[in-house]
Amino acid sequence: MNQNFQNPQIFDLEIPDFEDLKLTSVSKEYLKIVVFNLILFSIFLVGVVSVAFYFFYFNLSSLQFWSIIIGIFLMIFILFLNALIGFKFRKYAVREKDLVYQHGWLKRIIIIVPFNRIQHIKVEQGWFSKLLNLKSVSVFTAGVSGGDITINGLPEDLAEGINHHIRGTIAKENQEDGGEA
Repeated sequence: MNQNFQNPQIFDLEIPDFEDLKLTSVSKEYLKIVVFNLILFSIFLVGVVSVAFYFFYFNLSSLQFWSIIIGIFLMIFILFLNALIGFKFRKYAVREKDLVYQHGWLKRIIIIVPFNRIQHIKVEQGWFSKLLNLKSVSVFTAGVSGGDITINGLPEDLAEGINHHIRGTIAKENQEDGGEA
């Protein structure tokens, strides 16, 4: 029995290199929102622990009590440090056929979403974002989880421009493919 089975490697193709891509940082004004949210969370956390100590007086030694207090404040400090350092790595790029978003400093995550995979686009603006003239752009794909992107902290005009560019590109591709726009 003579079988002629072949299975050539397919990754020898020229794949575009995104490492040299110039990514744009989100607005520095968005850092105010991140810090404000952390302050609210910290106040809530300290309040919950204070109420727990007040109403449910635990029979704790002085060492245990101060260990809990120091642990909480250490956790809050680490959250703030993470937010401040991680903010520098929140970057994006809009290319001709896709959207690129990078975030994370301990674990760098880069997501590239081709426009032809986008099912839905959402532009949002919270109350604090409205005061700072910022918006968020979210794109949703039909693929597996992890393909959706939300870019927070974009200036209003830029967020609307990205929205219109993506919608226009998708509509143009649909017309070229003979579909409906």
